[in-house]
Amino acid sequence: MLLTSEKRNKKNEDRMGKLPDAVLLKIMSFLNTKQAVQTCVLSKRWKSLWQSLPNLDFNFDTFPFQQEIDDEDEERVEMKMASFSNFISQVLFRRCPTDLVKVCVQSHIYDPRCFLVDGLICYAVKHNVQQLTVHPRSDYPYLFPESFWTCQSLTALELKANDVTLSAIELPKLLACPALKSLHLSGFSPFGPNFETTVFSGCPNLETLELFDILAVGSEGLCIDALKLTSLVLSFALIGDGKVEIYAPQLTTFKYSGIAPTMWRTDSLANLDDVYFDIKTPRFKHNERDYVLCLINILNKFRHAKSLTLSTAAVKVLTKFPSLVGRNRLRFTNLKHLKIKFDKWPCKRLEMPACMLNCFLNSSTILKICMDSPMAVFESPEDSD
Repeated sequence: MLLTSEKRNKKNEDRMGKLPDAVLLKIMSFLNTKQAVQTCVLSKRWKSLWQSLPNLDFNFDTFPFQQEIDDEDEERVEMKMASFSNFISQVLFRRCPTDLVKVCVQSHIYDPRCFLVDGLICYAVKHNVQQLTVHPRSDYPYLFPESFWTCQSLTALELKANDVTLSAIELPKLLACPALKSLHLSGFSPFGPNFETTVFSGCPNLETLELFDILAVGSEGLCIDALKLTSLVLSFALIGDGKVEIYAPQLTTFKYSGIAPTMWRTDSLANLDDVYFDIKTPRFKHNERDYVLCLINILNKFRHAKSLTLSTAAVKVLTKFPSLVGRNRLRFTNLKHLKIKFDKWPCKRLEMPACMLNCFLNSSTILKICMDSPMAVFESPEDSD
């Protein structure tokens, strides 16, 4: 009987509760904040543990409301938003005044003035947040608090606009975050009286920069000047007649998607390993010959790359004028891998003029050509039916 009782006690023993607070908080960091707070009912040990959470995750879409609400019912949606807002306010009010590691917030379209996001960002900055993800989901531009753009503790920042045509992120004249190493912006406009082309120069430790859905670059252009930058992604939703300048001597990885800019300036970029180009054909009227020549000149700026990936769209642009490719030799002297990335739909055949393929073959003693689709084959136009 005694042994049976001891076994029963060991079976009912709260082994997890004996773990150090740091370990439990680490486990709780994998939960959203609502779930983490609910652990307070487990025992006295857990009652106030959530108040020291280093990570906060507030997502309106995944927030566990008591009942499902139809988004078309505005009155009930407002009640839902009020419940979500009240929960965030209570968490911030009851939380211990310790530093934050990571904060994620995805508000809702029915928070038009974004007061909720505003308060949370100010709280995060005040408590030395290191990683911040914000998706306001408003139908018009959201103006971040001024203190946000000069946060001294931020090492990683991700901002995403709801609709790039209506609510593009408006950057300040200078993003002054000295500790920032990773920056991801989705849907921002390099326009307006407050925009400066050197907006990123206030982040001297920036190593990764990803800019998605960039609205048209105007005459001022866009300048990326970062001495420690190793990875850069540029994806344009629209592009005007502006220029793109890149000064990043440590850059090893570069990806570009969109219409080619009219002017491109770079330094030597001698450390490049991987380069990816997905060049689109403009829908507006343009001089196709000049556009192809512009693309050739841009590719030559990245001639030190060891691996080059071209989308089928980029290949099709280049093959419009094979003679231009032949005369204006692409000199990828370090190239070891040429990859062709196919579109989502099945592509059985890709035509590439021999003179264009020879440009890459003549650039290196060893060249591997990789195809993403097993059905795809190269065909020279001279051999096509």
